[in-house]
Amino acid sequence: MKIRELTNRDIDEITLLMKNLCQLRGQEFDEERWRISLIEQMSRNSNTEILVAIDDETNSILGMGNCSIRTSENGDRFGYITNLIVKEESRRLGIGEELMRHMIDYLKSNHITSIRLALKQNVDKVAQILFTKLGFQEVLHIYELKI
Repeated sequence: MKIRELTNRDIDEITLLMKNLCQLRGQEFDEERWRISLIEQMSRNSNTEILVAIDDETNSILGMGNCSIRTSENGDRFGYITNLIVKEESRRLGIGEELMRHMIDYLKSNHITSIRLALKQNVDKVAQILFTKLGFQEVLHIYELKI
């Protein structure tokens, strides 16, 4: 397996990956919005890195992760990780952990001293185990009212 930055030729494959994840979770997926967002991030935002894990033998995508550098209201810079996804049949092989380590290294190299991510309770137990293993700690509960 190798990890590299996302390219235009990867967009179809990671779009399918995200679509499948949303279907498994019973969530809506706006494919056009997703594609536009990826293209925008690749073309204009130097504070974002989208990584893909590639199978050495088949050259297919096994997973992806997205990290960015953000600024809080008080001016503090922090890292933010989103869309860590590994193909269902490739899970529990260390791919997610390897993607996370690369994203952490990217953020460290940009002098970021804290990293945030959001995790849905009662849905992502395996992800919660991975994040705890990497040293992440829960610091906030978010409540939502859908209207």
